[in-house]
Amino acid sequence: MLLVLLASTAAPLVAVAQTAPKTPPVDRKDLVKLPKPTDLKPTGPVTLTSDKAELVQGNSAVYTGNVVLSSDTLKLEGDRVELKQYAGGQYEAKITGGPAKMNHAGNGADNPPVSARAKTLNYDSRSGVLDLISDAYVMRGNDEITGDTIKYDVNQRRIQASGGTGGQVKIILQPSSSEPAAPVAAPGAAP
Repeated sequence: MLLVLLASTAAPLVAVAQTAPKTPPVDRKDLVKLPKPTDLKPTGPVTLTSDKAELVQGNSAVYTGNVVLSSDTLKLEGDRVELKQYAGGQYEAKITGGPAKMNHAGNGADNPPVSARAKTLNYDSRSGVLDLISDAYVMRGNDEITGDTIKYDVNQRRIQASGGTGGQVKIILQPSSSEPAAPVAAPGAAP
């Protein structure tokens, strides 16, 4: 019930009751759950495959040849992986290759898939940070970032890039597909 107050210069304020328009009940299934960065934090078991494996010390190993380290949302690939394991299933991995690669699943427009490559990838599952070293490249959705080094926080989906000595970072942002592209005037054309 909606209560509306009517005012008149000749009469005192009068309260008039009106029925509010009926709105259909909200079906909880229709509500869109916005994705959170933590929705894509790698969880569960980690699988490692390679052509060869060598146990170096109690908690360290070296894997060579077509190495793939994967979990539910994160996949790392390279020619060689040096792996150090910690308590609670945590680990550090140094992946090298020509190039080493990473794929991180997405779950919608707010969290698009992220892929990356560099000569060396250093990933620490405890912090969720992946360092891309030398000829680093990241593609987030359709946007591209290149630099000498790039730091990718897997849990926060945050990217920081550095051009290195005398180099620059290059970022290419693609227009949203929902926005029409602005017309481009030919060089020297009158506006």
